[in-house]
Amino acid sequence: MFSSQQVPEIKLDDGSTPTIPEGNIRRSFESVLSIGTTTTTTTTTNHRFGFSMNSKSGSMNYSPLGNNSIFEVIMNTRNKNWLRSPTALDIPLVTLSRNEVADNWEDKLQNYVKDVKDEVAIFSSRVDLKRVEQMRQLNNAEEGNDSELIKQVPDFYFDKVFQLDNERTFKKVIDGFNLDLTLMAGDEDATRRERDDGFIDLKDKLNDYLDSVELLLVKEISKSSHKFFQALSEVDSIQSKISLTMEELDEFSKIIHTIDDETIQRKIENIKKLLKRKNVEKLEQGLLQVKLVLEKVEECKENYAQDKLDLCLQMIKSIDLLIRGDDSDDTLVQKWTKSWPYRLANLRTVPALVETREFLTNMKIEIGGNYSLQLSEILLDDLRNSYKNIDINEALDELQNGYSADKKKLIQNFDRELEDKITELIKKLNNCEELVSAFSFYQEKIVVALKAIIKKYLPHESIPVEVPASASTESISGKSSTPQPVSSGTKLSKLIREQTPAEFQEMLVNIFTHLSVALKRLNVHQKKLLDIALKEVSSKGDDEDTAENYHNMLTQLDIRVGINETMRIVQLRMGKIIAVRREITSTLSAEYFLKLFSIVVLFIQYCESLSGEFLTKYLSDVLTSQIKHYISSCDPKNIRLIQKKIELENWVPFIVSPFFQKRVNDIVICVDIDPISWTNMSELTAEKEEDESGVEKPAGNRKSIVVGDKTFVASDSLLTAIDIIRELLIMATNLPPLYLAYFEKLCYNVLKNFNNYAMSSICEPGTTNIMKTNKNLSVMTETMDCLAEIIGIVQRFFQRLANSTRDFEPYDPANYATLLKQYRSSSERIYQAHAPPPPV
Repeated sequence: MFSSQQVPEIKLDDGSTPTIPEGNIRRSFESVLSIGTTTTTTTTTNHRFGFSMNSKSGSMNYSPLGNNSIFEVIMNTRNKNWLRSPTALDIPLVTLSRNEVADNWEDKLQNYVKDVKDEVAIFSSRVDLKRVEQMRQLNNAEEGNDSELIKQVPDFYFDKVFQLDNERTFKKVIDGFNLDLTLMAGDEDATRRERDDGFIDLKDKLNDYLDSVELLLVKEISKSSHKFFQALSEVDSIQSKISLTMEELDEFSKIIHTIDDETIQRKIENIKKLLKRKNVEKLEQGLLQVKLVLEKVEECKENYAQDKLDLCLQMIKSIDLLIRGDDSDDTLVQKWTKSWPYRLANLRTVPALVETREFLTNMKIEIGGNYSLQLSEILLDDLRNSYKNIDINEALDELQNGYSADKKKLIQNFDRELEDKITELIKKLNNCEELVSAFSFYQEKIVVALKAIIKKYLPHESIPVEVPASASTESISGKSSTPQPVSSGTKLSKLIREQTPAEFQEMLVNIFTHLSVALKRLNVHQKKLLDIALKEVSSKGDDEDTAENYHNMLTQLDIRVGINETMRIVQLRMGKIIAVRREITSTLSAEYFLKLFSIVVLFIQYCESLSGEFLTKYLSDVLTSQIKHYISSCDPKNIRLIQKKIELENWVPFIVSPFFQKRVNDIVICVDIDPISWTNMSELTAEKEEDESGVEKPAGNRKSIVVGDKTFVASDSLLTAIDIIRELLIMATNLPPLYLAYFEKLCYNVLKNFNNYAMSSICEPGTTNIMKTNKNLSVMTETMDCLAEIIGIVQRFFQRLANSTRDFEPYDPANYATLLKQYRSSSERIYQAHAPPPPV
């Protein structure tokens, strides 16, 4: 570089230094940068920069490079005046407009100078060519020195993994130094001094390395110091600008407040007036809305008075939406308010309309009640038609054996016209939100309807009707009467107790058959109503609420609860009616008692099959109580009957009809199977036996009874005992196994008491001696032998029943053996008495 060379001084021939006019010489870029600057070299000597003219010759008047140089040709220094500056003739004078200068131009100029002072200083420092050249030269020199300093430090010191405890690394560190690490304590002093010198040299070398690194570190830090101070100066500048900005903002805020006080406030007042006007218009529309509500309510009253319930319900819905201020979905509200400019107001909180809203709600409830009454009447008419003209025998058969497929389809059939009426009413009820209450109302009506069935077939008090004098004698003697309803419970109980067994049985059959048909139809109503109602609710609900509404309405719209409650009430009522005849029922024959038992059990089972649950134990408890009371009253009744028969018995042969012999045959075969005539007694639709029909029984001429393969002379007491045992066996066959033990005991007591009373009737008082009598004791012996055969039949009968159930344990065979021994002993005593037969 030129800055590092010696520039010789130029001398002329006369010894003077030539002068070059500054206007005729163009300085090079390097000369401009180097003037007034110093360059640091290794010798640290400063030299003045200049052109070297040692190799040039000629005059320096026109060119520093000599005569005929490039400079002279380009700059035309010899004829420099040939091109003159333009004159006023060449360029006419232009009159400039005079600028008016403000009076405070100096203040503005000073403020502007203050604002740009810092930026100018920064700009000047950055564009100063001398400063740039100095920094460049300094950086080059420093970079050279830095590289030399770095090269002095060996490369292994810069390894990332520098481990001094590594043997190789340690050898590199002490390489070139005689440390004599193997020197022992007894070595010579000269050797020890050499080692100490080596340590000192190593220490000095390491210190040099550290100094070099430290010097480089200081240089690197110094390079960034000017940036730090520059940043500090910029921070000061920013703070001053912030202060100025805050002052300007304060001034601007004052200006805004001024504008706000003068202009914005006036506009705000105008806006307030506009809002006030709009609010007045809204108030006017609100008053018109209230007036419209009142007018439509009056119109709704007129429609209700004219029984236009559908139109009235539609208007109630529209008026309610009008009060709510909702005209989005209702065409009537949109028609009423189509010319109104503003949205409808919500008037639900207006106190003046509270009574109006209550009136609309009550009217909606009344309309819903009217629809509920219509729905209930339609369903009740259908219910009454279902059991109006039923065949009792057919209904009994269906109750006992179940419905046939055709009959079940007929019962479940629902008329299309009837279904359409119900659907329409359910839609209207759903619109007035009275669907649940309508179904509840129908459930109440169901209870009343089924109670009416019971009441219809209960006995009524007959009041004699006066007959004119001209009436025939026959009609007068007949004393025609008219049935009147019984108001008192005591009178009703009396009438029920006065009924014959056949009348009471007929009443129960009528009530239970009609109730069963009605309950079956109610089951169809429940399914159909639930299906139609849920479809209607689902169609009116939103998608989000459909699932929740479906679940909630499923329990509210299901009348199954009401039907079950009706069944429970009916069972309670019938249980009370049956309990009234508790004493009378205990005296019934086996046939009537089994008919009563069968019809009650069938109805209980039917109710359980429909409801799927056991609704009440009352009716079954009443029936159980009747059975137990019947059993408890049988023993004393049988004893009295046997005792009376034996006391009146003359022991003469008695004629046995074929019908009675058939009964005896049934007793014989019951050891193996249940006779059909016995099991048919529980069948409500079974044909009656011949003795209960209108046909007279053949009298017959036989005076003996055949038991198995044996024949015995019959007596009146024997036939009575056989009838009693037959009824007990029939009861044991048809009643639940729970009561088998009771009936076995009753049969055993009948046989035992017959033997005791028969023997006591022919023996002397207080002894076992047979007294003389005119009775035919041989017939008595035949009776005892016949009953001895029946003892074995009774034992085997109950043993057979015990094998088919676990609820019954039969008598010990020893008891029957003892009883049979008593009969054998009685027969032998009578035979040994040699009593002659009485004279014919």
